[in-house]
Amino acid sequence: MNDRMRALVGAELPTIRPDDVPPAYLGIVEEGWIVAANGSHLLSALENGYSGSVGEFPDIVHFEASVNGRAMMDYDLPAAGPDRQSRLLRRSLAYACLALQRVPEGSEHPVLGYISFSEGGLADDTLTSHVTFCTRRPGVLPYVDRIQDYAEEALMEISKDDAVKFLGGYTG
Repeated sequence: MNDRMRALVGAELPTIRPDDVPPAYLGIVEEGWIVAANGSHLLSALENGYSGSVGEFPDIVHFEASVNGRAMMDYDLPAAGPDRQSRLLRRSLAYACLALQRVPEGSEHPVLGYISFSEGGLADDTLTSHVTFCTRRPGVLPYVDRIQDYAEEALMEISKDDAVKFLGGYTG
């Protein structure tokens, strides 16, 4: 994670549970993953509604990140403050962890999750979160190369192994 995410998280990551995930996002996780004909790893529920094509992107990794990326639901959270920050972080991390746990075993390329926090809204004063997933492939630039270079947002990369640790053994 970069320095901004460390500052946002504090001394340690929050405790997360599967029920931190909003029902709509839990539905995405439950539909699982597909490996498309072009070899991309996509969340099935998100691929079904996507209208772009891989040719619009510099590589397959960025295509995956585009299809698999979503802003985290936050309309039911306070507009600002520590409760918004804490709940948004728990939601985003729990969603990422549950989705990563569902990646099929034996995947040729590791699938990673990326959670970012930045200021958004009409006045750029509302903490927002985005979660996406993509593979790491030999010979293809990673989605995030040097995480510390991202100074304008808080950013975290997590693996399937990280997900197991964060969920404390929950295997859903």
